[in-house]
Amino acid sequence: WTAAATAAAPSPRWLHVASASAAGVASPAQRRRFFSWTDRGPVDAPLPDNIFLRILKGDAPASVVDDDGDLFSFRDKNPASDLHLLVIPRSFVRDASLLRGEQGAALVRRMEAKARSLVLAEVGSSFDPAELALGFHWPPWYSVPWLHLHAIYPRSRLRRRYKYTPFSFKSPEWVVERCTGGKVRR
Repeated sequence: WTAAATAAAPSPRWLHVASASAAGVASPAQRRRFFSWTDRGPVDAPLPDNIFLRILKGDAPASVVDDDGDLFSFRDKNPASDLHLLVIPRSFVRDASLLRGEQGAALVRRMEAKARSLVLAEVGSSFDPAELALGFHWPPWYSVPWLHLHAIYPRSRLRRRYKYTPFSFKSPEWVVERCTGGKVRR
């Protein structure tokens, strides 16, 4: 690369960090944050273009199903089945792998209860618990870096099954067990 070509080239965020780290400006933690392919964004705050942040602010369209002030629920814009809801906390958590302890487990339980109640309300008396798929995409297999629980119904009509495998799609029970170190409390 010549100096002229480098100056004319677009400068993605990681390039600035790489340049800064070469100059001794970026800390090792900053370098890990930007160079780890499993790290899908900052841990402490969403990026300004995060679609869930924009939805919460009202800057992006969404088919809102419920908002109780703590949890926000809306329809997935690319449904994987006849009914596909997303339940997100209003406060930012990048993904389920960052949840710890009883506080993290309590959040997952609230999200699960909200998702079940919303699906039950939509489906009505024909609801079959075996047809409900609930889960979190585990890093790095998610597209939006904001904790979100998928509620998909019916499971038997699931499209894009490759996105919802046990390898990358973890149940709320699995996440709770991980948060509490194997001590699952109901």
